[in-house]
Amino acid sequence: MTPPRVFTSWLASHFESFVALRQASGAVYAAQRTKLLAFDRYLGKVAAQPPLVAETLLRYLGTLQHLSPRARDNVVTVVWAAVTYAQRHGAEVEGLPQRPSGSPWWWRQRTPYIFSASEVASLLAAARQAPPANRLRPVTIATLLGLLLTTGMRIGEALALNVGDLDRRERMLTIRKGKFGKTRILPLRESTVQVLANYIDHPLRRLGRETSAPLFVLRRRRLSYPTARVAFHDACRTARLSEPLPRIHDLRHTFAVCRVTAWYEQGQEVDALLPALSTYLGHLSVEKTRCYLVTNGTLLEQAALRFGRQTSALDEVLP
Repeated sequence: MTPPRVFTSWLASHFESFVALRQASGAVYAAQRTKLLAFDRYLGKVAAQPPLVAETLLRYLGTLQHLSPRARDNVVTVVWAAVTYAQRHGAEVEGLPQRPSGSPWWWRQRTPYIFSASEVASLLAAARQAPPANRLRPVTIATLLGLLLTTGMRIGEALALNVGDLDRRERMLTIRKGKFGKTRILPLRESTVQVLANYIDHPLRRLGRETSAPLFVLRRRRLSYPTARVAFHDACRTARLSEPLPRIHDLRHTFAVCRVTAWYEQGQEVDALLPALSTYLGHLSVEKTRCYLVTNGTLLEQAALRFGRQTSALDEVLP
C-alpha cells in the first residue's frame, strides 16, 4: 500500500503551514516534506491525540538508528523545526527536548573518491564498451558521465536537462532544476558542446530533438537515476576500481579537486577564485565548496610547494 502523500495526523495543519512557509521563501522543500510525512505517519500510529510529549520524539529518534549519521541529522533538522513551529502556533507540545547536536561533517560525510586521470579514461572507456553493443545505452551513459566530470553538476541536475537547455551557439547550458530550486547557467568548452550535440543528433536517439524533450534518454523515456547508478557501478567494476565502489557524486568532487589543482599548478590565487567555483557548482556559500576540497595528496603537495615558494621569498628579504 502506498503511503499517503498528505499530512493526516492531528498536527497536519501545522505541518502544512510549515512546509508552505518554507516553499514560499523559495525553497523546493520536497525531500524535507517527505521526511516530515514519515514523522506524521509515525504520530498517527503512536500519538493519535494531543499532546505531543518529549518521550514520543525521543522514541522516534530510536527508529532512525538504521540511517547514516548524516541522513539522521537531516531528519532531525526537519522534524525539530516543524514541531517547534507547531508549538509556537498553539499546538499542544509539552516539554520539547533540545534538538540533538549534529554529527561533525567529517563523520557525516563519506570520504570522497577522487578519480585520477587514468581512472577517468578507464571509466569512460568502460561505459562506451558496455553492452548492448551498437545501441544507445552505452552512448547515453558515457555522455552523461563525461558531462558530470567536465562540469561537476549534480546527477539530478543532469538527468533533469532538456534538449533546449543546451545553447550550441553561445556554448551555454542552463540548469533549471538545481538544488533549492535555483537556476544557473554554465559556460561550456567547445568540445563539451560538440559531444552533447552529437549525442542529441545520434541516429539511435529517437525520442525527439524539440526543446522540451529530455536530454538523456533510454527506451524512449528520460534516463532515471537508478538506471544511471547501476550503469555507473557496472563501468566502475569493468574499469577495475577498488571496493567499496565510488558514488556518482564523487565525480562532482573530482571536478572540484581537479579544478583547484590546476589553479595551483598555474600559480593562480586559489582563494580569490573559489567564489567563481562555488557559483559554477551551485553552492550557496564558499564554505560548502571548501568541504569538497578534501585533503588529498595532490592538493597537499601543491599547497606545500606554494608555501615553500612564499617562505623562500620571505627568507630573501629578511636580514
